[in-house]
Amino acid sequence: MKRMPSRSEQATPALRVRTLGQVEVLVAGRPAVWHAHTAEELFFYLLSYPEGRSKEEILETLWGLDPDPIANNRFRVTVFRVRTALKNPEAIQEDHGRYRLAEEILHSTDLYGFYQALAQGHHATCETARLESYNKAISLYRGDYLPGFSTNWVSQAREEHKAAYVQALLEVALIHYDREDWRATAEYLERALKADPYIGENYHQRLMWCLAAAGDRYGAIEHYRRFVKFLHEELGDTPMPETKALAEHIKQGDPIAPYHEVHGLGSRSPQA
Repeated sequence: MKRMPSRSEQATPALRVRTLGQVEVLVAGRPAVWHAHTAEELFFYLLSYPEGRSKEEILETLWGLDPDPIANNRFRVTVFRVRTALKNPEAIQEDHGRYRLAEEILHSTDLYGFYQALAQGHHATCETARLESYNKAISLYRGDYLPGFSTNWVSQAREEHKAAYVQALLEVALIHYDREDWRATAEYLERALKADPYIGENYHQRLMWCLAAAGDRYGAIEHYRRFVKFLHEELGDTPMPETKALAEHIKQGDPIAPYHEVHGLGSRSPQA
């Protein structure tokens, strides 16, 4: 016998929220109708702080208001508009003075899927499962969080999510490095450094070494030249002596020796 949907399932249409690389909120397959920009803003603000925020924090951060009858009414109307746009009267919940999105709303986002995959990768007990989960997370990260938004609270969340994405790329690079697959290691290192060139000079060194070990000495030297330019233009600095020595070694066409563990791929401390 076919299961009949519950009353809550009937009352709450399917929701799909995209925040990584594009901004899209679909309710039953159709774009959400916010009726006011403040409603959309409140929705994404609470999405960025899933633990919740007080009414006072919301009023001050989003609209620069102190709590008073007019501000409180604006807040009440905006909450109602969010619930209406999502066609879910329980979309925003209040608990001991903190307002947060319902769990089912949070679970409908690509951001939730991204962090679920990261957690699965972190807790996986075998290499294959780790690789599969981290690659799933990487595939879900299609670009910066909430592109087009320029407020401080978005920028902070955006940097946190990008850092998690870069970490996933480095984890996959480490797996391929342990397998001595230099080409694949270089591919993921390149993606990580493109997303965040500041993560550490040791990663730039490792990329150069992997490219050379994979037979792409030209690519290794080209990356070194770009890195030198980056250091000069962005930081007013020059490469470390070890980086210069590695570049010269590759230029001379010398045999590629094993990379010393002191520059191990697993190191997380920035050196650039």
